[in-house]
Amino acid sequence: MPVRGPSPGSDLVTDTRRRPATVETTSLSARITQGVMAVVLAVISVLLMLTTHRMQVALGGVDLPVGPVFGGAFQIVTCVFLYSATGSRLPLVVVGSLWGLIALPFLGHGAGGGVLMPAEIAGRLQLGGWIVQGLGVGIPFVAVLVITLWRRRRP
Repeated sequence: MPVRGPSPGSDLVTDTRRRPATVETTSLSARITQGVMAVVLAVISVLLMLTTHRMQVALGGVDLPVGPVFGGAFQIVTCVFLYSATGSRLPLVVVGSLWGLIALPFLGHGAGGGVLMPAEIAGRLQLGGWIVQGLGVGIPFVAVLVITLWRRRRP
């Protein structure tokens, strides 16, 4: 069989010199896309963390709070995804800033306190709501701090 050369157009697929090595993060369209991604993931994060914050698993007679652990893990994965997909800290700031505002309608007061996050149940203080809110708002800002310090450390 005769030896053929590369197929037409394959040089465009395999040649990395023609594509930029970095992700565009400063144009208006990139910033809008980053904001939209952050808003969507913030809504998902709030709904997930508020509905699962009271989940517990009894293991060896001890109730383990898997809801906040799962919610915190989801928030970390969200931050890692947003930064790796965009290369920008803006979506992380948007998630951290909007988290409390998106959660606010669900924290309304009913006859016994908060509807989804009551302050106390049967005279017992409920700290799960405060912990979940701290994780939801705090993790994105801690991620921004870590990324900022990491960028300054690099030469």
